[in-house]
Amino acid sequence: MTVFQKFGVYFILAFTLHLMIFGAFGINLADEQELIKQKPLPEIIKASILDDGKIQQEATRLKQQAKNKKIAQNKQQQQLENNRKKEQQLLQQAKKKRIKEEKRAEQLAVKRKQQAVKENKRLAEVKKQKVLEAARLAKIKQQKTAEKKRLDNLKKANDKKRELARKAEEKTRELVRQAEQKRQQVLVAKQQQEAADKAAQLRQQQQARVAQIAQNKKTTISVTAAIQQRVNSRWIRPLSSVKGLRCTIRVKLLPSGDVMDAHVIKGSGDSIFDKSAENAVRKASPLPVPKSRALFSQHFRTFTFNFNPK
Repeated sequence: MTVFQKFGVYFILAFTLHLMIFGAFGINLADEQELIKQKPLPEIIKASILDDGKIQQEATRLKQQAKNKKIAQNKQQQQLENNRKKEQQLLQQAKKKRIKEEKRAEQLAVKRKQQAVKENKRLAEVKKQKVLEAARLAKIKQQKTAEKKRLDNLKKANDKKRELARKAEEKTRELVRQAEQKRQQVLVAKQQQEAADKAAQLRQQQQARVAQIAQNKKTTISVTAAIQQRVNSRWIRPLSSVKGLRCTIRVKLLPSGDVMDAHVIKGSGDSIFDKSAENAVRKASPLPVPKSRALFSQHFRTFTFNFNPK
C-alpha cells in the first residue's frame, strides 16, 4: 500500500480546509493583503509509516487554525463595518458642517451687504457733516475776524481812556503829594512845638522833683530831729548807766505815728540802757510823722533810730 492510499482521506480533508480558508480570505485580498500572509502549508513529510495519533492531532490543529482564521476574519469584517459606519458618520457630519458653513456664508453675505448699505449711509452722513462743519468753520472764521476787529477798536478806546486816566491820576497824585508835603510841614512844626512844650514840662517836672527831694530831705531831717527830741524827753536815765552810751533802734510806725514795735538792733553794751531806750520810744508814741503818705511809707514806716541822749 502506498503512502497516498494510506493517508489519502486525511490529505484530502486538509487540502479542502486550506482551500476554504484561502477562499474566505480571498474576499479582502485587494484591501487587506496582510490577511493572506499566512503560514505556508505544512510540508507533507514523506514517510513510509505515520502514527494515527499524530494525524489526528494535525487534523485537530488544522481545524482550530481554520476556526481561528474565521474568527479573525469575522473580527476584521466587523472592524471594517465599524470603520465604514464611522466614515459614514464623518461624511454626514462633514455634510452638516458644509451645510452650516454655507448657511453661515449666506448670512455673512447678507450681513456684509447690510453693513455695506449702512457704511454707504454713514459715509454720506459724514460727507454731509463735513460740509456742515466747513460752513460752521467758515462762519466761525468770519465771526473771529469781526471779533478781532471789535477788540482792536475796543483796545484803542481803552488805551485812550487809560492814557487820560493816567494823566488824571498823575495830576491827582501831585495834588496829594503837595497836600501831604504841606501836612508834613504842619505836623513837623506841631511836633517841634510839642517837643519844646514837653521839654519845658520836663524841666519844670525836674525842677519840681528836685525841689520836692530837697523838701522831703528837709522834712525828713526835721521829723527825725523831732522824733529824737520827743524820745529824749521821754527817756529816763537808769541809775547804773554811764554817760556816752548809745544804741540803734529799729522802729515800726503806723501812719498815725503810733509805735508798733521798737527794739535795739545794735546795742550799747549795757542791756539796761538799751531797754530804757526802747521804753522811751514806746512812751513817746505817737511820734511825729510827715503829712506826706509817700514820704512816710518811704522813710518812716520802718526806720532805724540812733539813740544818743546828751
